[in-house]
Amino acid sequence: ASLAQDGCDYVRLTGPIVSSLTGEDPTPPYLEAGFNAYRSPSYSPETDTWVVQYTGFCTEYDAGVVEIDIYWTMAKMFAFISLVLGGGGALFLWFSSCFVFGPGTWRWAGYEVLAASIFQCLAFVWFGTGLCRAGDGSKCRLFFGSKSDIVATVFWFVSALFIFAKYPPPDAESAARAGNLVDQHGLAIGSPAMEIPVVGDIDAKMPAPLGDGLHTELEMT
Repeated sequence: ASLAQDGCDYVRLTGPIVSSLTGEDPTPPYLEAGFNAYRSPSYSPETDTWVVQYTGFCTEYDAGVVEIDIYWTMAKMFAFISLVLGGGGALFLWFSSCFVFGPGTWRWAGYEVLAASIFQCLAFVWFGTGLCRAGDGSKCRLFFGSKSDIVATVFWFVSALFIFAKYPPPDAESAARAGNLVDQHGLAIGSPAMEIPVVGDIDAKMPAPLGDGLHTELEMT
């Protein structure tokens, strides 16, 4: 979802704040706004409509008009954390097709994806900013960016549930590539254990070191 956004399409902003931001005459009926910038539509006399040119650059907010309050700052922080956690979880899932991970590591990946979902949901506190609640009738409505974040939140949450519900035991080919043997529960199986003499067994003998065997062969030859 974050890759699909361009930084100024999180909400559609309407109300008197539009005139304060643009200072244009006639005033656009809306703005497409994001965390860092906004985009203003242009009037087309031929069609008598307002058209958004998506090939242009976004306009940064005027600090004299817009106040970056605590809701704004927290929303940007939550969105960044969710992007890092969600991206890390996605990379883990991609690498799991090539590498063998244990059940513990698999579960921690579920925690990471679940945290990404939670932080992405918390980023919606941005709707509590002064830009959206100026008290003069200005409003922020869901737009492409925020709708994409809703989809990402749902997908990350569902992914976390699937990760917690099922650990996929690696097949023999994947385990061989990783140099590991695993059982049906995904636990590593070591090489066959060497028999260790039991204390109290009078006939018990420790196996000769590899070096001694090598010297014996040399002496016999």
